[in-house]
Amino acid sequence: MTTRHALEHEVATRGPARRPEERSLAGCRTLVVGLGRFGGGVGVTRWLVGQGAQVTVTDQAAAETLQESIAAISDLPVRRRFGTHDARDLEHADLVVLNPAVVKSRSAMYQEMTRRGIPWTTELNLFCERCPAPVAGVTGSFGKSTTCTMLAEALRSCVRARATGFSDVHLGGNIGGSLLGTLDAIRATDVVVLEISNAQLEDLPHIGWAPRWSVITNLVPHHLDRHGTFEAYLDTKLNILRGDPAPEFLAVGELHPQAEAAVAAVARERGTRLVRVSAPAEAVELRVPGAHNRRNAACVLTVCRALGLPEPPVREALASFRGLEHRLEYVRTVAGVDYYNDSKSTAPSATVQAVEALDRAQVVIVGGQRKEVAFADCAATLARRARAVVCMGESGPYFASAVRLARDAAGRESVTGADGILEARDLASAVELARSAALPGDAVLFSPGAPSFDAYVNFTDRGRRFVELVRGL
Repeated sequence: MTTRHALEHEVATRGPARRPEERSLAGCRTLVVGLGRFGGGVGVTRWLVGQGAQVTVTDQAAAETLQESIAAISDLPVRRRFGTHDARDLEHADLVVLNPAVVKSRSAMYQEMTRRGIPWTTELNLFCERCPAPVAGVTGSFGKSTTCTMLAEALRSCVRARATGFSDVHLGGNIGGSLLGTLDAIRATDVVVLEISNAQLEDLPHIGWAPRWSVITNLVPHHLDRHGTFEAYLDTKLNILRGDPAPEFLAVGELHPQAEAAVAAVARERGTRLVRVSAPAEAVELRVPGAHNRRNAACVLTVCRALGLPEPPVREALASFRGLEHRLEYVRTVAGVDYYNDSKSTAPSATVQAVEALDRAQVVIVGGQRKEVAFADCAATLARRARAVVCMGESGPYFASAVRLARDAAGRESVTGADGILEARDLASAVELARSAALPGDAVLFSPGAPSFDAYVNFTDRGRRFVELVRGL
């Protein structure tokens, strides 16, 4: 039986094999649909080549927007097609690895490959099928990446304190990169913390897998452009329970009222213990600011209690947590001023959350690629909270105009002189203007509220440049 026929037989009869490690991919003609910009496509491509597969990579994005990812596979013997998906690439494919960013209902490539009956999988599914260690799977509408990282650090702290039987801790999934390349180093005595997005959860039923322990940070209507309705989005999130075996427990944070009954019903149906996240009796010391981070920390404490871990090493890890890169990340203190990198902020609403998280006077740097979005709420927050606002990029003039209108409407005066709204030609000059405007005890917050593509490859590239500039002060 050929490789393709064997895969087709497995999918037709019972889905992917329960012991995939016994299924060789050597010589398998594999099409990776979606290289992407955040590591998953790169990781699975490198792993497939290492398994002996013959790999073709395709992405609808133009090559110039994928330079970092393309460079990361430049040493591999793979065929590449960028700028389009071509159905001719399916003619000799034994297996398709689908990027979760592909919206199946709108993808002609997906429709064609399923019409032809070509077996398919995803980077995450390949890993989950093969992972020998127990997995704590984390999903939710917001806070997934921070909660995952906090949890991984807490578990590592417990390992160092010899307060757990785990040997090592691995962090991966939607948070970036791929754990496929580390499979050989993961032992059954380790533990994996896996961030699982709504898009990745769509595909877990394809392999009948669920984490050993599940976490939902919160649930509110989100990603409706993909799912259409909140009910459909919620049902996808609940795939984190629909595996064999079912998770031992589900730790769940704040839920939209519409989600309460559905979560409880599926947990009950699956025989999974429902554990509610509650505020700890004793306040948690945190370096990262904001009520949302206090909720993330409470979620981690709840999970660790459910795992039977002691609180002291968990709290120690939370107290030293510096935040994720580009998400209200503390960079350094210069002349009594704290600098924060929030380059992940790509919409005005994200800037509002970041500004509200800091409980002190601040100078805020905003602006990036121009998009047709509403600035009024963000402008009102900046007018009320910021000592000064530094505006840059294509959307800089729009931010400046909106903040002036908000300040005039509120009858406020700036403490910096003039109107407290400064315009910069680029990020380097924005950092210098912010340093000049800030006083000891203030924070300089880089929270653009706009995409990065007017000047940078992505928000991580933009954030790295900000950190570089701050470290050079």
